[in-house]
Amino acid sequence: MSFKPTIVLVPGAWATPAFYTQLSSNLSEKGLITETVAHSSSGTEPPTKTLDDDISNLRSTLQRLVNSGECHRGRALGLEGPVRRKEGKQGGVVMIVYMTAFVVNEGQSLIDVCGGEILPWIKFDGDYTTLAFENPFHDLPQAQQTHWTSALTHTPLLVFSGTATHDPWYVIPTAYIMGEEDAMLPLAVQEYMVGVLGTSRVYRLKSSHFPFLSMPERVAGIVGGLVEEV
Repeated sequence: MSFKPTIVLVPGAWATPAFYTQLSSNLSEKGLITETVAHSSSGTEPPTKTLDDDISNLRSTLQRLVNSGECHRGRALGLEGPVRRKEGKQGGVVMIVYMTAFVVNEGQSLIDVCGGEILPWIKFDGDYTTLAFENPFHDLPQAQQTHWTSALTHTPLLVFSGTATHDPWYVIPTAYIMGEEDAMLPLAVQEYMVGVLGTSRVYRLKSSHFPFLSMPERVAGIVGGLVEEV
């Protein structure tokens, strides 16, 4: 590739862009441009934002980058690089890197993937959900555990019940970063997600659910290596 793609960082539930500041810094040190999406549902009051709102917000970010002629990593939402090239257009999403993440098929919700029930470590109160997992940042120093626990916000229940609208991994390359010590999303579940993707680009880190906090240099190294493939 004659130029390096923009790395679009897409936070998971309950997290804000602040959680990805160090990873972004490590990627910048490798000469990579990053942009972190701020979900419209994150911490919203009242908790009425939906998955569709977050999809629309992410799509706006990707569309802006695509229109500028940049390629990037992120969820494709119909903006896949191969599709755009067939249409004679430039730019597009060139790879999606999942990190200790669920992979949800089109037409399904996260609740569907979890067997129709909210996971036991998700606390919900009306339309609010918060992370109720004990010691989720176990591989961080105590001071950082306290800091990031207090930095977690709420996510509307509607985000978890909303259905996915796209299966981008059938069109563009993917990779998956596993956390071998992730107690929230056990390794067997992550391996199942890899099977859904059908990718051979699998990276294992001895981390919790949050390797971008405990091992940002390692994650940046993996992403930097993947950039050379596209």
